[in-house]
Amino acid sequence: MKRSAGVTSCIIAVLIVIVAGGTLVAKWSLLQPIHTELVNRYNNDSPLYYESNSICKKIQMQRFNILTFPVACFIILIFILITKRTSLLRKQCPRGIAPPMPVDFLSRIDRKFAAVIFAMCADELFTIVKSIFESASSNSNDSGVIISYLERIFQVLIIGFRYYPLLAAVYLDSIVSLVCGTLYSWLDYSITIVNQGLCNTDFYVTLDQYIRAGNESSLAARFDYYGTGSTLLAIQLCTDIPRYLCLAYVSIKLPFLLIDKIRQRLKRSSMSDKERMMMKLTREERILLRISDPGSPDMLYVRNLFRQTDQRPRSHHLIARLLPKFIYEWRDDFTFSTRILCIYSSIILLLFFITVQACVIILPKLNSFQKSLQSTIDLFSTSSEDGNDDQPVDPATTQFPVPSLQRVYILAVVTTVLLITIQLLTLLANIRRNLFQAFRGDDSEIPRRQRSRYISYSAGNIHFGGYCIGYLIWGFILLAFFAIILWTCVEAFINFGSVRLIETLLKSIIPSLLFIYFKQYLNKLLARYVFLQHGGQVLAINNRRILMIFIYFSLFLDAFLGFISSITRLLLSVFYGIIYMCRLDYSPLGRKLELMDGGFSAYCGYIHTECCHRHPVMLIFASHLFTQFKMNQYKQIEHLGQLSDPDRLMYAQRQKKSLRAIRKWNLGVFLIRNPMIAFFRKAYLKQLDVDDLHALTDLDGDANNRNQRLAIYHRRGSVAELSVIEETNAELHKQQRF
Repeated sequence: MKRSAGVTSCIIAVLIVIVAGGTLVAKWSLLQPIHTELVNRYNNDSPLYYESNSICKKIQMQRFNILTFPVACFIILIFILITKRTSLLRKQCPRGIAPPMPVDFLSRIDRKFAAVIFAMCADELFTIVKSIFESASSNSNDSGVIISYLERIFQVLIIGFRYYPLLAAVYLDSIVSLVCGTLYSWLDYSITIVNQGLCNTDFYVTLDQYIRAGNESSLAARFDYYGTGSTLLAIQLCTDIPRYLCLAYVSIKLPFLLIDKIRQRLKRSSMSDKERMMMKLTREERILLRISDPGSPDMLYVRNLFRQTDQRPRSHHLIARLLPKFIYEWRDDFTFSTRILCIYSSIILLLFFITVQACVIILPKLNSFQKSLQSTIDLFSTSSEDGNDDQPVDPATTQFPVPSLQRVYILAVVTTVLLITIQLLTLLANIRRNLFQAFRGDDSEIPRRQRSRYISYSAGNIHFGGYCIGYLIWGFILLAFFAIILWTCVEAFINFGSVRLIETLLKSIIPSLLFIYFKQYLNKLLARYVFLQHGGQVLAINNRRILMIFIYFSLFLDAFLGFISSITRLLLSVFYGIIYMCRLDYSPLGRKLELMDGGFSAYCGYIHTECCHRHPVMLIFASHLFTQFKMNQYKQIEHLGQLSDPDRLMYAQRQKKSLRAIRKWNLGVFLIRNPMIAFFRKAYLKQLDVDDLHALTDLDGDANNRNQRLAIYHRRGSVAELSVIEETNAELHKQQRF
């Protein structure tokens, strides 16, 4: 616990709580006059809306926050000018300017900061989703489908430009970028407080919103349900706690990063030559060097490859010791990438906002909805024997009496949140398990990588994060709907004891289901004790004559049972498809058709892309080579520093002459010791045609590819190399047969 909680982290945590608390107090002071004005209007039976402040017109234009947009574009332009181009169009662009990378999703650079930023984006995303449902329910959209779609795209782009400078400032990690990011974060924080306190409140209606809703306001129902006290105001402030914690973290973390960067710059004069050389490296190069450290997750993974499962060292994290292994086994040799943390932070905050809004907004409307629903049900059913619909309805005589929907709705929301939380945690564990399987070439769950689907994998990897969020929203809606139906039936049975409509439905379903399960149990019982040898421990037929007679008569009986089972199969597929809607690692289409599922294809693309770019063995190998190269380079610099100027010049000339010969000698020795690598050199691959290249570079090829590779080696390899290759192929065939 002492190792995980440093002094700087504790100071940042205390400052976050102080800043977030002060922000909530400031918002309370802004919302209190609005709440008082609307309560007075409610008591006087006046229209329930408030006129927004004049500053809202400067902040917003057509519901878009455009005040920070020019500042963000200007900061992005500064970042473009200070970013150096490393690979693309270097000759065509001599100055080397390039757009900065906001986040490296395949690495572990600034994962927490990026996750907090994406959690803030979830707040903006929920605002867009909420506006879509409001416009669909009120039918107030007169601009057409295409214009509305373009508006949503423009909103998403505005969100991207709003948070782009914050992410790019931390990724560039320079004094200029951190100064710009700090000033921009403070400006955005101030504007957000004003905007959400005066212009865009969650539960209070402005004049523009009142007009767009057709001069109607649902605030009266909320006042009737929550009262005119400070309950609604307290709910609003409690909803804003995660939002302002994220904003406070960003506005405090950036100044601390800036101070740390300035401190490193001031200490440069007292640094050693090795530390100065490390400072000249890029962040990617420094991270690549750290991969080969003894305590890095990738190095621990490579070490654990040669250990049994029970011989792995215990995790040093406190959460790993507190969390039971049957729930989740915390492992030090694996860390999730930045992308997974960003996706899950967005999902958690989005799920929180959806749950709160679903409870606060819908609960006051359930009483009126229950009356209208009961009247609609009674309209299609016979409420009394004489058929007089004017008489009051007795719950004992109606076909389906509707119970109190408030308790039903709360139970349904709690059930939905619990199911989705369990599914998300299971998905997180399955991502790690599937990545481990992909690392060792196991295709038992994820289909094997194929060269013909590389483009599909890349496209699916791009869709992965967005699909996770979209499937979550749709899964929440479907689960909540069916949970309401289920809890309504349970509540009706508890309150009224008997519901004739449900009883009639169950009387027609239960006998068929009981007969199906009886037949299945009978088949298993006979198979265990009559039709299989050794009590079912061996798949060998016993009593062959009796088995054939039983199959003959079961053929006609199972035809009728199959019709009933097909209906059950359809219902179960719908049921489990709804429960597993937010799980991209599960495809309801089955193993043969799973790649036709867009969500599962996106998941496969993500797994294969992560395996290609984050394989621990590959990273350790690359880090080892890069470390050796930098160490030799440092030794040469250190040796040159000890020489005088004439000796340094002579040494440089001698090194220049002999360097090429040394490289060729080292390359020759390396190829003699590793003859297989000679077939993958650039000069060798240029001599091959396209089919031979595919046969050599295809890692998941079949027997035809292996035979084609062997034919290429026989055509172009030497005798010594072919002997090594044949021995290697023989060993591979032995392992495959084993």
